Amino acid sequence: MGPRIETERLLLRLPEMGDAEDLSRFAGDIDIARMTSRIPSPYPLISAEIWILQTRAAWRPAGNTSFTVEQDGKLIGGGGVFKRSARADWEIGYWIAKPFWGRGFGTEIGAALVRYAREQLGAETVIAGHYADNPASGRILEKLGFIYTGDEPNLFSMARMGRAPCKSMRLDQTVSTPRLHSPADAAI
Repeated sequence: MGPRIETERLLLRLPEMGDAEDLSRFAGDIDIARMTSRIPSPYPLISAEIWILQTRAAWRPAGNTSFTVEQDGKLIGGGGVFKRSARADWEIGYWIAKPFWGRGFGTEIGAALVRYAREQLGAETVIAGHYADNPASGRILEKLGFIYTGDEPNLFSMARMGRAPCKSMRLDQTVSTPRLHSPADAAI
């Protein structure tokens, strides 16, 4: 059930109950969770299980989609393509578990999400953002062709239990998403 996106090194798929423990541990790490808007820290196992059940039950073709990202059968992160409202542009978001930082997975996940938004959802424009204190995410998005469009001074983060400055970015249809051919192409 649901979409599966294969890249050279990764599989993006709907989350499964077997992901709950790793999801709780990796996504709940404060260094990960604070760079997202909706992941708490700590992230109790029961909360991860509930999120998985809700995500699977809510998935519909042409709708918001959350993916678990795995490499060689191990969960290494997550990502998604979503709209904040019916009239909004499609937006991507992603996270990578700390043990897997620095290997180019963010670029590979981002490219896969952009292609999914364009090819499966018909997105002409894809948007993204990152907290101002997460410039590494901004570098990934720039590598994918996104450009800065402004600041959102007070975007909420559940793990921060408050608001923090965020940078908004946009990728227009005229920009082609890189097709990554080797891990070296994805390295950041």
